Amino acid sequence: MTTQNFLEIKNQSEWQALFNKALFKTFFHQPEWESFLESQFKWLGFKHYLWRDELLLSLAEVSFGRGRKKFVSHPFCEYGGPLPLTTGIDFEQFKQDLFNDFQGQAIKISFHPAISSLFSSSPSLLSPIPPFRSLFPPSPPISPISPSARRTFFVENLQQKTERELWLSLRKTTQQEIEKAQKNNLTVAKCENQKELNAFYRLYLAKAREHKIPAYPCCFFEYFFNSPQAEIILAKSGNKVIAGSVFLFYDKCIHYFLNASSREGATKRANHLILWEQMKKYCGQGKIFDLGGTRVGSPLEVFKKGWGSDPQPIVELSNTPAGASRRASKLRILWGFLPLGLIEKLSPRLLKYKF
Repeated sequence: MTTQNFLEIKNQSEWQALFNKALFKTFFHQPEWESFLESQFKWLGFKHYLWRDELLLSLAEVSFGRGRKKFVSHPFCEYGGPLPLTTGIDFEQFKQDLFNDFQGQAIKISFHPAISSLFSSSPSLLSPIPPFRSLFPPSPPISPISPSARRTFFVENLQQKTERELWLSLRKTTQQEIEKAQKNNLTVAKCENQKELNAFYRLYLAKAREHKIPAYPCCFFEYFFNSPQAEIILAKSGNKVIAGSVFLFYDKCIHYFLNASSREGATKRANHLILWEQMKKYCGQGKIFDLGGTRVGSPLEVFKKGWGSDPQPIVELSNTPAGASRRASKLRILWGFLPLGLIEKLSPRLLKYKF
């Protein structure tokens, strides 16, 4: 695609050199992760752009067949968005150039809250939620980007808190759930081998079936298991894996990305214990916990607010309307009754329709 203001970077070495200069980048922007995704899905490929020497933009080109495609930054995560190379970026100019240069192409960009302060303000797009404050100076004081129907929750200033102060910042009911979990003699430790990883993945497949959504393939979890920028933490009752969580590390963020538990794990509040142990481990180390994206009004918001977190906007630029809800579709109803093996097999073919 030829664009006026977005220079496509086709040379991987050139892209890597520019990528290294970005002021903020997530786990999902890493060239290694993008190459991995391209190797797993024939319908997905990445294109890289430089905009006015001020920011980088990585776009996943998702093909739906019959010539239909969509550009997404970034797939398989709550956000992605541009990679700023400088501060004071003119957001309105970026938005105008984006929709002009990609005119006729379906596109959606979800911004990480951390970069909002790197754009100049825009009176026409004011966020009611204060921008993320900890990675960059709070200038401008108002986010220039309009929030979407989703938001994430950050536990900030973790580096300034003792374990006792962290405990006192939790909601009382959250403290009670952790104390309940502690009485169940559970073991919380990093995933150590393929057998444990397979057990956790089956819990995740069961969760995907319960929520009637396509599941990420097992190779994702193997990638996280082998990545130095990720940890898979498991809770075990005796030798049995009953819960697990995936944590991703980038910049100053610890991203609580995926979790799953068995019925026993849910009853014993195993995921509460996993999250508490991780927060304790990184308390005082300058980290910020990102509890992950959630739809506004979702029951998950109650859980995430209980950890002393503050809501942050997940903002979007998109030229396509939101799709109709498929929650009540016949396929979703059927999905809840499929064997786990069939869900694992079918999911990679269906994931693109989430974008």
